[in-house]
Amino acid sequence: MVKTYRTGKAAMVALIAVSTYVLATSGNWQNVFSPLPSQAQSAATTPDEVSRGRSLKGKASKEPLPDIKPGTLDMEILRDVEKRKKALDIREAELEKREQRLNSLQADIEKQLSELKTVQAKIDESMELRNDLEKTAIAKLAKTYASMPPESAAQLIQNIDNAIAIRILSVMKERAAGKILAAAPPDLATRLSEGLVKKR
Repeated sequence: MVKTYRTGKAAMVALIAVSTYVLATSGNWQNVFSPLPSQAQSAATTPDEVSRGRSLKGKASKEPLPDIKPGTLDMEILRDVEKRKKALDIREAELEKREQRLNSLQADIEKQLSELKTVQAKIDESMELRNDLEKTAIAKLAKTYASMPPESAAQLIQNIDNAIAIRILSVMKERAAGKILAAAPPDLATRLSEGLVKKR
């Protein structure tokens, strides 16, 4: 039973293949898939549908598919790549200009910092020289006041700034400074004594 079924099935496949070959070689291949007249009439039941179908068919036939020539797509891609490359080149040029400006600004800032350091060094040198001169001047005044009578030295100290008077008394010998403070007015002697304690 199974063998008979397989034989019948093979015969049917062979029959279909032969029929297909005959129809294809005779030019009636399209007729196999074309609808029957009854089916065509049932597909267009109203005059409006028939006319609409004709108009759509005519409209579709008037709009042919775009003709893409070989190599057209490649040219479009190349144009797009070239366009992007130009945009990147412009961007790179702008970045280079900005980098040059930043480098120029950095060089100016470094130059100004160098000049400021030079000025600061000169100021420090001037301050050190000034301190040395002040120390020399204070030492000379202290020597002068110590050689004077205490009353005369106390009278001179009353006419100078208290900070300078304290610096003069601080470099003098304690005995000479004590005599001058004893000859000075009590309130001035008190202020100068407090200044000497804080300085030491």
